[in-house]
Amino acid sequence: MVRQIVTSHTLAGALLLLAQLGGSSSFNSAVDQIERSVTRPVPQAPAAPVERSPDVWVPDRYVAQPGQGGIAVVPGHSERRLPGGEYYAPPSAVCSSATGECATAPAGVRPPPDMRTPSDTHTAP
Repeated sequence: MVRQIVTSHTLAGALLLLAQLGGSSSFNSAVDQIERSVTRPVPQAPAAPVERSPDVWVPDRYVAQPGQGGIAVVPGHSERRLPGGEYYAPPSAVCSSATGECATAPAGVRPPPDMRTPSDTHTAP
């Protein structure tokens, strides 16, 4: 008899639990809401606009010195692009391989590095 009571109470409890879990629309909507929040894509930030740096690196250059013989060495440096397509070069040391003398080339506006001639370098030695 005790066994029958325990079995009937267990069955009643299981039916009550099943009715609460399966029959409740609020539980199903809560599960659906959790599932939607977990499976939706992560929002992406818009791509940042890429701006070109106004500075450009000019590597070491070896420039022939017309009339003086030898080669002038212009060390690598940064130059600033100007709106007109030219570059502003800072003062730099230029050394002659013929005499070994070094001088300072003045700062100034120059054509783009790949279009320069030896006279654009303003080599003093």
